[in-house]
Amino acid sequence: MGGGGSAPRTVSFGQDENEKVTVVEGVKLSEDVLRRMRESQGSDGSKTPPTGAAGGAGGGGGASATEVQEEIRKNFERQQALVQEQLERLAQKEREMGGASAGQGELSSALLMARGKAHEEQERAKMLERFL
Repeated sequence: MGGGGSAPRTVSFGQDENEKVTVVEGVKLSEDVLRRMRESQGSDGSKTPPTGAAGGAGGGGGASATEVQEEIRKNFERQQALVQEQLERLAQKEREMGGASAGQGELSSALLMARGKAHEEQERAKMLERFL
């Protein structure tokens, strides 16, 4: 199931200048997922400056680092969920395509068997010619 013709996917993660974890390469995201990511980044962008300003005004360098780590973790989890959703969609498409290609697989195996039998018959004919 899903093994016929599908290749393993590798995904690379990286951090941007704000230390947010992002998918660098390996997964092609749909427009819907990209739109939701942009929306979530827009809402994060509006939330981030007030917390950064409050952390800077408080002078709590440790609290600021904790907040940054928490934000990184949240972004990573959010992006993981988006990637997982995309992978589920791809798996569903592969299952659907697998059903269509299963008929082709049966057809190709039948063709291979027929070719094998034809080859065997040709070999037998050659053997008979040698005996005669």
